[in-house]
Amino acid sequence: MTKIDANQLKWIRKPERYIVRRDCVILETEPYTDLRGHRHGAEAVELSLKPDGYFMFTVRVDFSYQGKFDQCGILLYNGSRRKAVCCTKRRNEELDELDVIVFHGKYGDRSCREIGTAIRWMYYRVWYRAGAVRIQYSFNGRVYSDVRQFRMEERNGPIRIGIYACSPQDSHFDCTFSQMELKEKR
Repeated sequence: MTKIDANQLKWIRKPERYIVRRDCVILETEPYTDLRGHRHGAEAVELSLKPDGYFMFTVRVDFSYQGKFDQCGILLYNGSRRKAVCCTKRRNEELDELDVIVFHGKYGDRSCREIGTAIRWMYYRVWYRAGAVRIQYSFNGRVYSDVRQFRMEERNGPIRIGIYACSPQDSHFDCTFSQMELKEKR
């Protein structure tokens, strides 16, 4: 595994307040930002990288949600198309969700798992090999569980992996992406 220098990530959209260090990205979301961007015309904060060949990407995300639907996690792109999103999302004051959406054309199918609001961090791991994708999560960074598997049959350009955060309603929160590692096999 190779540790990722966070300075090498490419911004899709920068927030007003952020810090990028070699070992982490710390950012504050802005109100009315959404990953889909159809609400209020704003996009989520997003950074990405382009691995070569088969890969495994791992990241830890620490968060302190303030409002309903606050969320942060990882993204997978097939060319310019968003293929998958995996995140934790604030559902209400008592529950958060571990949420995965896989897109097929313009539509997506969703799977989720309830988690308690006392959880303040999550580890994510994405495997990609010959069109097969496996997304996993962990509470401790050692024991991972599968949350979703799917196939990307057609390549529409380079595969990109990214990190994101947003606050679709009138709130904002801080999050830190750290322990980013990438293992590639060409």
